[in-house]
Amino acid sequence: MVGFLTLGCGAAVWGIDAVTTPNSVQAYTTRLDVTLDRRPNETYDSLVRRAEVVARAAIQRGFDRDLLANEVSVVIVGRNGGMASPVVSVWVTRSQWQSRPDAKRWATYYRGSKSLLGF
Repeated sequence: MVGFLTLGCGAAVWGIDAVTTPNSVQAYTTRLDVTLDRRPNETYDSLVRRAEVVARAAIQRGFDRDLLANEVSVVIVGRNGGMASPVVSVWVTRSQWQSRPDAKRWATYYRGSKSLLGF
């Protein structure tokens, strides 16, 4: 921005005003992968419920740790013996989470995981 400044002595001085613009802030997605090992005698439904609890905590922690994160994506992988498969994934925006902090609401369930994990 160029400004015109006149001094009391009648001389004209041209100057450039310093304009500072704040650095642009970009929102981004925080991605978290969590692996849950099957507990002895644990049913698949119990593993899924545990995955939901872990997902909820991971989402909240993701938003709390990084104030610039606009979205959090969590994938919970179940592991049984030597087999592993995604059980639950959650992708949620900060505004969605603030309005309804319920992992089940935003979750995707992988029904085929039950047989892939050998339940």
